Parts: sequence; structure tokens; C-alpha cells
Amino acid sequence: MTLQNPKLFDLAFIPEGTSMFSDLIAIIEAAVDLTETRRRDMISGLRRVAKALGRPPQDVPCSSLWLQPRLAKIAPAALNLSLKSWQNAVSDARAAMAHVGIVEHRNKTSDLSPEWAALWKIALASKNPTIRPSLSRFIYFLNGLGVSPESVRDEHSRAFYAALVHDEIRKSPIKAHRNAIHAWNLAVKLIEGWPQTFLILESHRNIIKLDEEALPQSFIRDLDSLMARLGAPDPLAEHGPTRALRPSTTAQYRRLIIRFASELVHSGIDAGEITCMGFILNPVMAERGLRQMLSRTENKTTKQISRMAELLRSVGKATEQPDAGQEVLVKLAKKLSLPPQKGMTRKNRDRLRVLQDERQARRLLNLPERLMKNGRTGKSDSFTKALAHEDALAIAILLICPVRIKNLAGIHLEQHLQRPGDGRVFLVFVEDEVKNEHPLEFELPPDLVCMIDKHLAGRSPTLCPMGTPWLFPRRDGSESVDPNHLSNRIAKRIKNELGFEMNAHLFRHFAVMKWLEANPGAYEVARRLLGHSTVSHTINVYSGLEIKTATKAFSELVAIKKKGPHK
Repeated sequence: MTLQNPKLFDLAFIPEGTSMFSDLIAIIEAAVDLTETRRRDMISGLRRVAKALGRPPQDVPCSSLWLQPRLAKIAPAALNLSLKSWQNAVSDARAAMAHVGIVEHRNKTSDLSPEWAALWKIALASKNPTIRPSLSRFIYFLNGLGVSPESVRDEHSRAFYAALVHDEIRKSPIKAHRNAIHAWNLAVKLIEGWPQTFLILESHRNIIKLDEEALPQSFIRDLDSLMARLGAPDPLAEHGPTRALRPSTTAQYRRLIIRFASELVHSGIDAGEITCMGFILNPVMAERGLRQMLSRTENKTTKQISRMAELLRSVGKATEQPDAGQEVLVKLAKKLSLPPQKGMTRKNRDRLRVLQDERQARRLLNLPERLMKNGRTGKSDSFTKALAHEDALAIAILLICPVRIKNLAGIHLEQHLQRPGDGRVFLVFVEDEVKNEHPLEFELPPDLVCMIDKHLAGRSPTLCPMGTPWLFPRRDGSESVDPNHLSNRIAKRIKNELGFEMNAHLFRHFAVMKWLEANPGAYEVARRLLGHSTVSHTINVYSGLEIKTATKAFSELVAIKKKGPHK
């Protein structure tokens, strides 16, 4: 039996008769209605896109549904291409597909009806930075359908999304649709004469967790009472927990329990039946909810499912459920438990392997300075520059102070950046702010301090109001940025600028990897750098990271031994 190329398994569901890029190249080469230059550009675009996908043109289908998720993952920097060069290549490939009718041609201003042309002229005159780039395709789409401005309704929004799915080969249809509807509703508010019809943005996500309002208030009260007790237990109580949980922990438990109640509803239980914590801790209900979660993972336990089962066991004990019920919860938790993580995950090891290349590591280390000089953003507006500077600061701090993303996002200018008055600046987190309650303190190097001060001097009002006390604030300055949002920004910035995957937490691994490469076995310093409670935990996670240095030293020893003793 001949084994097929694994790369081609993802072509199994491409409809029979779908043209490949090689077919398209042959058609373009023979096209008499194209200039020589246009033929060359289209063919070059097709070949370059195929090369970026790691396939010959004959293995790349002319299918928007197949191309879009794959091209969306490609970072031009990884191909040593500028963003503009890559955009031109994709545009030329798309133009070739449009030339033979696979996707629609882009519209021109002259295509608009007089009614739409007049309205769009007013929109462009507003010079709003959101409306023009986000709304134009929707306007041309509506015009092409023959829909007048006053007749636009939600069904046209849904039709636009369907068209994007069929027509878009690189950008996310979901994101393009969301941006267009937001821009339309913004135009309703800001542009005089715009049709006063707000469009509903329907979610494309499969949402599991229900709103609290969908659950009985008696259940919510019982849950809140439990969380309050876990957050401030009676130390002299005969039964129940005596150690207080941190507010962040109780908030997390609360979210997980509401999600589990939602799982029960999705399994067919009427929400009105979930009147108290005892209902979801009933062994029958606990198993039913866990089976509902397993139904989405092909009956394979995951970290999330294992964690939920363990939480049910813990809460069952804290609420003193009947012994028989607690025994069942313990058994469920054991059946769904995962073996403890030994060392680093394979995904993180693979990502770190890229950074074992000294050239790539230097690119990462030098990225903050390059971004502070505006980097490769490709735009010149003040907001884009300020945002690049803010991302540069986040990356620069993580390179020197490998803290968790929650601590990074919550840096307060007075509370966490302490300046004793001698020119030095310290980044300080006290016990209550750190995951394992071990305080952290870093002295910031002068160049990083200069970067921070320069950014703070020029960020308002572009990024936040004057006097905002957070280093990474929400745009209204009311509080610090959401950690997940900042983490996603950092990952996206590095992918776009450097071409490889690097999330915020990976900076901690990167720091230890570089330290152990230079100092094999020096785990105590690594422990202090990361703020781990015990050195054994540090060794468990990072053992083996210095193997490159160790194996190199051993091979050099073997080479020396082969030569024999010196004479």
C-alpha cells in the first residue's frame, strides 16, 4: 500500500472538479485579454502564495474556504517578505481567481449608484479612521444587490457575511463582517444624513456559558454565599475550609461553576431546576454535566474537564455533601484526572527551539527598540505609533522581568514602579499580587526606564486621558488593560514583526532557557527569577533546557579524547 503525502489529506473534502493553482496559471498564460505585465503579476502571485503554503501549484486548490484559514496564519516576516510585498502577492493571486470567475472582482467608485455615491462621498469627507476602511466593501456589496440606503436591514448583513466567506481568501470573514457592521452603526451615530437603521451584530461563536440572568437567582445567591465563605472562612469552625481563598481564585471558581450549570442546561436540564449548589453537586447531575463536556472532545478528558471535575469534588467537600455523594465526586475526579505535567509541553519546546537560534533570539531582544522607532507598522497615524510603543514596552519588560501576564497588565505607575530618588527604578510586586505569594522585585536597566518615561510623556491623549495611573491602561483610563487582550496583542505583534509564535508566558521559558544555556544546572537563580516557591518545581518544568549546552560540551570532550593526550 502506498502511503499518501499527509499534507494532501486536507484536500480530501475539496469538491471534485475544483481547479488548482496550476490550472489557473495555464489559463492566465493563455489569456489574450490581459497585458503581458498583468499576466506576469498574476502568475507570480499564484506561485508566491503556493510557495508560502509549502506546496507546488498543482496541490493548491482555488477554493476560498480552503485558502482563507491557511493564508490567515502566514506571517510575511517568516518568509522574509515585507507586509506590502505579501499583500501584493495575495492580491495578484486573488485577481487571477477573479479573472476566471472563481471570486468576485473588486468594485470601483464608478460602480456606485448615484444614491450610494452621494452618501459614500459624505462618509469619506468625515475622514473617520474607522468608517472608510471597514465599511467600503459592505457599501459596494449593498449597491451590487440593488439595495437602497434606506432599505438596508439585518438580512443584508447576513448575506454580506455569506459573501465574505465565499470571496475572502486571506482575511478573516468574521472579523471583516464585524468591523463593517460596527462601522455602519458608527456612521448612523456620527454622519448626518446616514440612514438611521442600526444593524445587529450576530455572534459567530458557540457560546457555552449562559448569562447569570438565565439561571435562578436562588442559585446565584447560594453560589455567592459559598464564595464569600471560601474567601473569608471561620478559622474556628469545626468543619469546612479554614484557609481563605484569594479574591481572584473565588472569582475564577464562580465563573467555572456558572459555566458548569450552563453545561447542564445544554444537556437538556431546565434552567429553572438549578435552584441551589446542591443540585449541581448531586452525583447524577455532576456526571451529566461532565458527560456534556466530554461530548465535545470525543470523550477524551482535557485540562479544562479535569479541572472542573476536581472543582466539583472540592466544593462538594467544602459544602459537606452527603458521604455517598462525595465518594462519587471523588471517583469522577480520579477518572477524569490527567497525569501531572512533567517538564515543559511539546508545543512550548517547539516554539523555544526557534529561539535557540542566536539570530532569532537577537531579533526578539532588539524588537522593542525597533518598535519604538515605529517598526514595520506600515502606517503613520499617531494612534498606530503609540500602540506600537506600548507593545514595545510590554515586550521590553518581559525580556528583563519575566512576570506573569496578569502582573504585567496591572502595572500601576506609583504602586509598582518605585523610584527611590537616586535615578534607579524598581518593578515591585508584593505577596498578595503574585500567584504563589512570593514577592518579586526587579531593578530596571536605564535604557528601559528611558523607554518608559519617553512613552509616558507622549501617550496622552492618543492612548488614554492625561493622568492615567496605569502603564498599560484601557483607552478610557478607567483601569488597567485586560490581561488576555494584552497577551493577544503581544503575540500578534511578534508574529507580524518576526514571523514566529511567541506568547506572553513563553517569555518566562525564554528567560530560563537563556540563563541555563549560559549556566547549566543553575536552577536556584532561575527559581528566584520566576518567583517559584521551590527549586524542585523549577527543575521539574525546565530540566533539559540546558541540554544543548551539555551535549555540545560532551561532543567537544569526545573530540578531545579522540585526539589522545597532548605531547
